[in-house]
Amino acid sequence: GRIATRLVGPVTRELRAKKFMKIISLAPEVL
Repeated sequence: GRIATRLVGPVTRELRAKKFMKIISLAPEVL
């Protein structure tokens, strides 16, 4: 439903951001 989509959108964005931050913190020399 629409409620599920509304909840999933921000959650997936947050998870992606966390993953990105983890990659940055683990491999700063790559960047």
